[in-house]
Amino acid sequence: LRAFKTIASAIMSAELCWSIIRKNSCFLLKNNGLQLTKEPNNLAGVNTFKHNGLVNKKTVGIDAAADGKGVVLSLRRTKGANKPSKAITKTTISKGSRHAIKTIKNTLEKAGYRKDLVNPAIRRACARLRSQKTGSAIKKNRSRIKKL
Repeated sequence: LRAFKTIASAIMSAELCWSIIRKNSCFLLKNNGLQLTKEPNNLAGVNTFKHNGLVNKKTVGIDAAADGKGVVLSLRRTKGANKPSKAITKTTISKGSRHAIKTIKNTLEKAGYRKDLVNPAIRRACARLRSQKTGSAIKKNRSRIKKL
């Protein structure tokens, strides 16, 4: 099966692969008319061709670092279609939240990577970094009662 995936991804186009896995995938979650997905390198979690992390040649993924500090930026290169394990490069960014956002933005914009995934990648990284903060560092929004 693993050899088939490698050969199929090298031979078949992304559109053909998408038409095969669009309605039937082990990552697919169907609930109340929504089709969400849990696949790797899918920033939005929506089952669409644009955000799909399996069929596109260039994908971006943001995950939490293993030690719980920082994020891991994973990019898929187009040259490694025949070797899926070597196609994805992972970089751990743990210097700080502003540094991580700037690094992600520069990596995706300046290198001519997919520009449509810059904002979703930054939003996912911010959410991951925000979840790693302690309770005292998070600013709480409190609703005030209006006086009559």
